[in-house]
Formats: sequence, structure tokens, C-alpha cells
Amino acid sequence: MLNIGLTFTGISIASSLTKTELNAFPNTFTTGPASQGSQGSLQDYGEGDPEKWLFGGLLTNGNPDPAKRVDAIVHSYAMHQNSLNELTDFIAKAATAAGVVELLPLDGGKGRLEQYQLPVDTIHFGYRDGISEPDLNWPETWPAPPVNTDPADLNNFLIGYPNSAFQPGPSNPATPNASAFAKDGCYNAFRVLYQDVNAFDKYLSDNAPVVAQTLGKSTEYAKEWLAAKLNGRWRNGSPLILSPDAPDPATADATNFSYTEDTKGLKCPFSAHTRVGNPRDEALFPAESPVPRLIRRGVPYGAPPVSDNDKGERGLIGLFLCGALASQFELIYSWINTNNFSPLFSPNFDTQDALLANRATPDMDTTFTIPIPGAAKPLVLPKLPQFIVARGTAYCLLPSIPTLKAIAEG
Repeated sequence: MLNIGLTFTGISIASSLTKTELNAFPNTFTTGPASQGSQGSLQDYGEGDPEKWLFGGLLTNGNPDPAKRVDAIVHSYAMHQNSLNELTDFIAKAATAAGVVELLPLDGGKGRLEQYQLPVDTIHFGYRDGISEPDLNWPETWPAPPVNTDPADLNNFLIGYPNSAFQPGPSNPATPNASAFAKDGCYNAFRVLYQDVNAFDKYLSDNAPVVAQTLGKSTEYAKEWLAAKLNGRWRNGSPLILSPDAPDPATADATNFSYTEDTKGLKCPFSAHTRVGNPRDEALFPAESPVPRLIRRGVPYGAPPVSDNDKGERGLIGLFLCGALASQFELIYSWINTNNFSPLFSPNFDTQDALLANRATPDMDTTFTIPIPGAAKPLVLPKLPQFIVARGTAYCLLPSIPTLKAIAEG
């Protein structure tokens, strides 16, 4: 299996769309993730600055320099390594024959981004990933209700269908060719995220003694408890809302739970990653309703560290699929960097996602607060380090099969 994604520059090259038709695509997509508008949400400061992305800004659309720009991304998948090698070789030869230059971001321009085989569905920090995904159900009646459509409905992910809560585009009758090109496609925010495993493990070890003393538990339990509080789920996948005291195989795949009974964060801290990324039925500001959803596919790359000084390249290749980049992907990322989407964070709105946020975001409180049942005060742990750094981002349209066939036929 393979997925083909085209950035805006890729579409302008591969299609016969006029300038007017091309301008019908959403501004977020056409200007790209390194633009000022997108960086207002992504906040890639410091080591994650777009100027430091792979190949000096390679992984972005919008860069005028063809040598520092991605026009297309192909993801290939196979069940066995020999099959993957055969498929990858086929793709590379086809690209060469078509005059397409392959860009190799790793090992000094010699290596592709490839999945590293950790235990199934596991990322470098040791958590299971990809547990909670939208169902993508069509509405029971068609057309769908005109307001408050379920964020998990397929018409919020595929372009060209009515009554979306997030208005995927283009779908304007005034630009029919652009609308036809995009119909049945979806957008992919492709993001390469370095994970500092040593910094993560050190934060757990450094803070485990005070956590153990607070809980009256062993240091080893304290490390796993703290890892669960940072994420919102234990490393096996058990959500803290259902299993607050220990991981439980019976809840490892659970997705049906609510935050309405945890308004003080006694089970799951407000800034835990999974609670920020999907606040479910938590009280939100009206302007941020309904809660946007993403289809997420993440695979680890790079070998785990072999020592505390191992700074080798490793992390997550993230595919964040949606119908509208600004009102789905970028909105959630803005929540990650600044927890200001719910009255539960008032009055200061200066906290961040415990795992994913950029700590260089201005005016942020980077301590981590964990409410403790029965305690007079919460446990406040020192400043969260930079666990994750953006290595590159590109916004792609994943075209439908009919559109890909039309491109292939000229």
C-alpha cells in the first residue's frame, strides 16, 4: 500500500489548475507550516525553528527554493521487509524515470525516514499510541444536520461534502476544477518530531523521590505514576480516568470515558497530553466547540538510546489527517502550546501540554501541577524540559484515486 501526498507547490506543478483555481485552496495550505499564520499555532521556536528543519528548511511547502522544498511525499507500507524493499525500489525507480528528485533527510542526505520496529504501537517514550481514533461514521440521515455535526463524521475529513463542522475546502462552485481536484481527498499535516528520550527518563528519575514520598509508594511506582500523569494514560494505554491508581489490561484499549466528573484533575491532570489533545466533554469556551478530531498515524524512527549521552536522531513520524488544517490540526496544536481553551485553566491560561508543547512559547508556566486527592495543596514539579522538537513539517493533500489517475493521464 502507498499514500501519495502533494503539497501546494506539488499541486501547482502536477495539475493544470489556473492561478485562480489554485487560490481556491485554503490559505493555511497554500502558505505552508513555516508561515507566520501557522507558526502562531505550532510555535516552533528554538531548536524547532523552521530554519533548522531538515536540510535547512526542507520539510515545508512555501519555500521558494526548489532545493529546500517538498512537492510530494510518498508513504509506503508492507507486511514484510522484503516486500517493503521491493515496493520502495519500485517507487524510487519510477521517480527517477519521471525526473523527480528524491530528498533524503537522514544520515547526511543518504537515509530515508523509515519506521524503527519498537514493540507494536509503541513510541520511544514507552507509551502505546494510536488508541483513540475517530469512527468516521457517515450520519444516519443525509444530508447531515446543518449544525453541530459529529466531529468524527467522515464529512469532516473528506473534502467536498456538505454540513461539515470544519468546512474542508476547496468546494466553491466558482472554482469547479479545484473543487473536483480536491474532492474525496483529505489533508495530511506531516510532522517529524524528535523525541529526547534521555531528557524524558531523567525527568522521571529526578522527580520520582518526591513523588514517592508524597504517595507513600516505591520509587519505581512513582516513575510510572508520573509518566501516566504526564500523558493521561499509563504506558499500557489504560486511561487515568478509568484506572487512576495502576494500569489495568481490561482498560488498555478503552476510549469510552468522560472528564465531566474530574473537574479538579484529581484523576487526570488538566495539562496531561491526551486530555489536551482530546478534551472530550470537558467544559470548553463556546468558540472552540465542537472539539476537533484528527486521524493520527505515528511511527517511530531511529534506534533507542544506548547511553545517557546518546543524542542520536530518533522520534516520531507523525501523520495528522483532517479536512481543515486551520480549524482541526492547528487549533489542537495551539491548545498544546497554550492551555487556554477551557475555563478549567483560568485565571492565567499560561500552562502547556505536559509532553508535546514547545517550552520556548512566550510567557508560559512550565511547571507541572498534579492535584492529589485528600491533599491540601497539589504537587508542583519543577519546569518541564523540552521533550519533543520539530524536525520538519509539510502540509499535503492526499488526493483521491480518481484525481491521482487524472494526474497520471496528464
